[in-house]
Amino acid sequence: MDAKSVEYQLCPLNQNCDLCDFHKQMLRGCPSGERTDSTFIDVRHPEISVIQFTPGLQFINHHFWIKRTAKGRVQLGIDAFLMQLLSSVNKIITAKRNTLLVQNQCFAWLQLEDEIIYLRTPIAGCITQTNPLFDGKQIQDTHLYMSPEEDFWLVELELGKNTPDIKSLNKDDYLNQTERDIDQFHKLLHTDGDSSPQISLRRSKLNKKDFSKYLLNVTDNLAYIC
Repeated sequence: MDAKSVEYQLCPLNQNCDLCDFHKQMLRGCPSGERTDSTFIDVRHPEISVIQFTPGLQFINHHFWIKRTAKGRVQLGIDAFLMQLLSSVNKIITAKRNTLLVQNQCFAWLQLEDEIIYLRTPIAGCITQTNPLFDGKQIQDTHLYMSPEEDFWLVELELGKNTPDIKSLNKDDYLNQTERDIDQFHKLLHTDGDSSPQISLRRSKLNKKDFSKYLLNVTDNLAYIC
């Protein structure tokens, strides 16, 4: 309901999703034409050449960033590394204005062809604005990672009075972290044993379970696949 995938649905099973037929049907989606292999996910290879340490942005560990817009207010977004991995996103949906978020709460949903990427917020706050560039619109451009990162903030948050200082990475630490995560991605391309990844130019169809573990690892559990 929060992601606007359904208008109204209550849970009769106390959040026991494994027993829920409705949950299973939502994960299957509504196919049109040929179905793709649900065990694989289409992923773009991240390249260090498009990674920047943008002045004015504070890069938080695990590929999220904030930009201070006023006293006690920040815009929250994801960096070009994650935008590359998730470049096949069709739609970005965020929680509504005035939603009060606690740390590690889901605040945005990135809809891919057959999957939804859930994003958890690394900081707490109340949503004051959402980016009008998205507003649930269909995304046609698969090269958003080439655009200035500050244009693609997801939500603006008003921080609480007792919010602790937000630690950010310096340029060297950020770039070193990103290089390590790209190296880990290249190793992931060759961990399928006999079922080698299907590679086409700079994209691959990776085993969804393996990629999900990788995504959780590089974001410290702030991004995961449903």
